[in-house]
Amino acid sequence: MTGTPTLTIADGRATLGLQRPDKRNRIEPPDLTALIDHCDTIEADESVHVVTIEASGPSWCSGYHLGALAEGEVSRHSFGELCDRIESLSVPTIAVLHGNVHGGGTDLAISCDFRIAGDTIVLAMPAAKIGLQYYASGLRRFVERIGPDATKRLFLTAETIPAAELLRIGYATELVAADELSARVEQLSSAIAGLAPMALKRTKAAINQLSSGSTDLAALQAGHVESVRSAEHKEAMRALKEKRPPVFR
Repeated sequence: MTGTPTLTIADGRATLGLQRPDKRNRIEPPDLTALIDHCDTIEADESVHVVTIEASGPSWCSGYHLGALAEGEVSRHSFGELCDRIESLSVPTIAVLHGNVHGGGTDLAISCDFRIAGDTIVLAMPAAKIGLQYYASGLRRFVERIGPDATKRLFLTAETIPAAELLRIGYATELVAADELSARVEQLSSAIAGLAPMALKRTKAAINQLSSGSTDLAALQAGHVESVRSAEHKEAMRALKEKRPPVFR
């Protein structure tokens, strides 16, 4: 298939599919709106507990279409807004990385909570090659996730970075053999989807606040107290006593 990114939802998992393999899965102007609309659909669907972003073809994503940028093609949204929206999703997100990750695709991936990668991937961030300081929210994301030194390694050299180095600097959450990538993502998605949904959302939000430095510890503690009193916690304790898996609603 080639065209607009897709959304499928099944068994607690939403999958966003990038569908332009012949263009290294670059994001076209209409794709920005489609993907943000998909995120809104995901957020409104209480059956979704985890999101994966996957791609067809040999490359994962090459970022925004620079030709459209150069020609001044107008979209309702910017590429940075898309990455911000992915980052803001309340449920855990997984970038399923294979092949090349290039340009803005590196930000799309790092906007996810997990980056599970095949052991043959490579990454390059060439913003400085084309005369760009990267946009503010993207740079903030990189520095928060992998630190200033690793961010400089990517942005101030524009070098192609191999998989082992991406794992070492913390960009890749985990490396697996390329032929085991789908199975590992299925395993991780199932593990996440089996956890208490509201506790997942609360904990993700709390970790993001802590990492950004704009933290209200009293509010985080209040969230903890509410979770102690929640139906989810009571069900988990009953299930533990009854020696059965919990059933969260």
